[in-house]
Amino acid sequence: MKRMRKIEMLLLVFFVCNLTFAQEISIKDQAIEQFKKENYSQAISLMGKALVDNPNDAEIYYYLGFFNHYKAYDSRPLIGYDSIISQKILSYFDKALEINPNYGDAKYFYFTECSAAAFKEYQNNNLSKVKSYFEKAFKRGAIPEWAIELAENMLNSCDKNAILFTQGDFSLNICLFTQLHYNYRKDITIVPLTLLDRPSFVLTLTNNENSKIIRGLKTGLTQEQIMDMHPYKWDTLSISLNVPNSLLSKYSLSNEYKMDWVIEPDLTSNRMVSKIEGENSRKRTYLSPTRAMLLNIIETNKWERPIFFTNTFNLYFLAGLEKYFQNCGLVSRLTPLKTDNSRFLIDTISLEKIVFNTKLVKLKTIINNDQPRASGIVGLYGYSYYLLANYFSSIGKKDKISEILDKYKQNIMIGFDPDYENQYLNSIEKMKN
Repeated sequence: MKRMRKIEMLLLVFFVCNLTFAQEISIKDQAIEQFKKENYSQAISLMGKALVDNPNDAEIYYYLGFFNHYKAYDSRPLIGYDSIISQKILSYFDKALEINPNYGDAKYFYFTECSAAAFKEYQNNNLSKVKSYFEKAFKRGAIPEWAIELAENMLNSCDKNAILFTQGDFSLNICLFTQLHYNYRKDITIVPLTLLDRPSFVLTLTNNENSKIIRGLKTGLTQEQIMDMHPYKWDTLSISLNVPNSLLSKYSLSNEYKMDWVIEPDLTSNRMVSKIEGENSRKRTYLSPTRAMLLNIIETNKWERPIFFTNTFNLYFLAGLEKYFQNCGLVSRLTPLKTDNSRFLIDTISLEKIVFNTKLVKLKTIINNDQPRASGIVGLYGYSYYLLANYFSSIGKKDKISEILDKYKQNIMIGFDPDYENQYLNSIEKMKN
């Protein structure tokens, strides 16, 4: 009996010790779980407690920076979480990088935080100050060489005087940094689509159409209309856009042709309404300011400037425009016709430029300067090779596929992501057989 009690006591002590140990090492995980539940204040508080016991843990500093960044920019407006907190956020990432200089996620968010501060200056029309924040990230080593090379290739994939819509912090930030730092392709207007719901941003974009620092574009709206942006009552509607003769000829369209763009509402509420007597009540639907501004810019542009989109978009944001895209590899060109099942679905000249005439001399640097939250963007290269090989396969030019394979092995097979690299390699090799 005494022996059994001793065993029970030992088991109890073992359980308590392990429970205490589990609680000590899991506080970081508790913070992460609270963040997932959007309890941001509690997540930050818990992560701060974890730091007390682990002052040299780079990951804790990273999460403190990440959580505060998210709370400042991606939650509702909160007192104390305006641009003043930016330096505090950067200090967390600085500390993480001091402990672990190769911490890719910390570099990513350092760059992202600097760009957020830069866009605050942009929205305040302080264009000359925008560059300084990007330079801060560059000096910290947060902007990798492979990303700069990718940005150059993206910008070079656009026609002269283009408007380039971007989605995702990374594609926006690397393109704008490259443009500002190197005075590279300043003819292009870079537009982050998801910021088009911010009146201050749209106003600055409109007022700087001819700026030599950061080029804006025409919106055709007055300041009053811009500052009064809001969700607009909207049902699915087809908008007809006139097409100039030059494009009618280029795309072999009839003289009477118009681009009919069907735009669906992207917001809805539980409010039941009927607009006119006798109509059945239904949920009220709206056009978001983001989608309304995209429509307005394209209407106002009247095909005067070529329009491109980075190939990083979630289809939701494109409002059906993807049906009119011509894939150029890293970006897509907006055309006036639906390109599916047409010879305009891909731009073979642009793809050949990427595959045969673009030296990816910096791509290998991704191995030692990986930013896991963003590095997947280099997959655009492999997909470009695949698209071009698929085209040549469709017209029976097997010799061209062999050339693509040689270039693929030379440029893309760098050992960074073997599964991804081999996936496209195997697909292209099958086309050759």
